[in-house]
Amino acid sequence: MRFQLPRPTRQQVLRVIVHVAAWVAVAAIPRLLSENPPPFRLKSVLLPLTLAGYFYLNYYILIPRLYARKKFALYFLLAAGLLALVYLPMLLRMAGLLAHHPHHPVGAVHYSRPPQGLWLMGVLAWIVSSGMRITGEWFTTERARQELANKQLSAELAFLKSQVSPHFLFNTLNNIYSLAHLKSDDTPEAILKLSQLMRYMLYESEAARVPLAREVEYLRNYMDLQRLRLDPEQVDIRFTVDGPLDGALIEPMLLIPFVENAFKHGVSSRQFSRIAVDLIVRHHQLLFTVQNSRFPAIGGHDPNSGIGLPNVRQRLSLLYPAGRHQLHLEETTDEFIVELTLTLAHASLPARG
Repeated sequence: MRFQLPRPTRQQVLRVIVHVAAWVAVAAIPRLLSENPPPFRLKSVLLPLTLAGYFYLNYYILIPRLYARKKFALYFLLAAGLLALVYLPMLLRMAGLLAHHPHHPVGAVHYSRPPQGLWLMGVLAWIVSSGMRITGEWFTTERARQELANKQLSAELAFLKSQVSPHFLFNTLNNIYSLAHLKSDDTPEAILKLSQLMRYMLYESEAARVPLAREVEYLRNYMDLQRLRLDPEQVDIRFTVDGPLDGALIEPMLLIPFVENAFKHGVSSRQFSRIAVDLIVRHHQLLFTVQNSRFPAIGGHDPNSGIGLPNVRQRLSLLYPAGRHQLHLEETTDEFIVELTLTLAHASLPARG
């Protein structure tokens, strides 16, 4: 089997072209800065080649192995020392310790002293290589952090989708069975709603965003199925939608945890209960309010109250950062209120792994 080298990408080829062009420019700068440049010789490219070696030595070895490991003293000592070695022959000539080349042609001019641009190029090689490496590492780290956050967000969404309450499904199926046994006209509609709910939860929520109208339909189906198991004389359930939904997008299953908590903790078998859900859209702003009855937990504080809310808070902070959402939770003696405001048009789009 023949070994084949991987073909370079367009970005890699472009990077090589840019670097080569930059060093050609570096080799030409001293001649452009000098009033009497000497004739071109191969030795004229010795300094640019040396600076290039210093540039990549600093970029690939000194920065990652010393500076990145916080060995600052050793790094600056070696970086400055190597830069001094680059200019050592020039410094010796200026000090008279190293003679100029004895075979200059008659009438040829040579540098009486190196132009200041040569010193500047060495310092720039140090600064540019250090800046490129440090900023490159920062962007790489930031990109990795963002990818990790996106993967975490996707994992949280997948986990949230998997948290279909078996208790809710069993009760719904039992209620549908009872409707079928009684030959109720509501049986086909109940089966259809359950099918739509499961389809949305298992398939449509794979998208990064979904139409707000589909999320509202999911909430409505969920609440309609909850009505099947609850006595309408004992529990007052209300869901109102106001404002245009067309064209609005939202992250899937972002609102359902608030409604699930309302049904889990806001319904009592002994006292009259109330659950009210209001969804209002105005000028790309979504105001989502959930109000439910609040009952004292038997045996003290219920440690499971508000389950899922920390997960929702984290998702909101990742999906709607920089003030693009507001979440307000309020508890009174007999009521629990959730108020969520989202800026629909400016939600950040997470990457999908």
